[in-house]
Amino acid sequence: MDEIEIRRLDENDEGEFRIFLDALLTEKKEGSKYSSAAIGPVTDFNLYLKKLYQNEKNPSNPDYSPATAYYYFKNGSICAKITCRWDLSKGNLSTEGGHIGYVTAPTFRGQGIMSELLQFALGKFEERQINDVFITALEDNIASRATIEKAGGRLDSYYEKSDGEILARYWIRTVGEDKDG
Repeated sequence: MDEIEIRRLDENDEGEFRIFLDALLTEKKEGSKYSSAAIGPVTDFNLYLKKLYQNEKNPSNPDYSPATAYYYFKNGSICAKITCRWDLSKGNLSTEGGHIGYVTAPTFRGQGIMSELLQFALGKFEERQINDVFITALEDNIASRATIEKAGGRLDSYYEKSDGEILARYWIRTVGEDKDG
């Protein structure tokens, strides 16, 4: 049986984090439009952790929302990451970014991991009494959109970004009658 753990990173995770990050950076270098533009190399893991923890309460940039990053570990390997951004009023979150950003390592896609991780994240929003969660995906990212819809996401609109990409914009209810679609 697989050992699954969803949690924040700690100082003991550097090796697995580097494997996860390298897979995403390789995919980005190969030109995948589905890998996050925000993904970049991490030279100092301890500094990266420090910034992650700082961003949970007091981001260094006033346009950034406080955010918590959770990682999905399967048998000790990092498979995916989901970031919960708690304040939708910051930066472009209310139009493009949304409350949630996520990525799954290429070798772990198609296994239902992100569906599980998204349910976990929605529970965190519910704990904070954030009842409506805004989430986006590229219009042509069928897998991501299916994950959002499976979690109860209801399509709100489409939005054209400055680079011409079209986003599908969804709302997911964390409580009440509409929670499960």
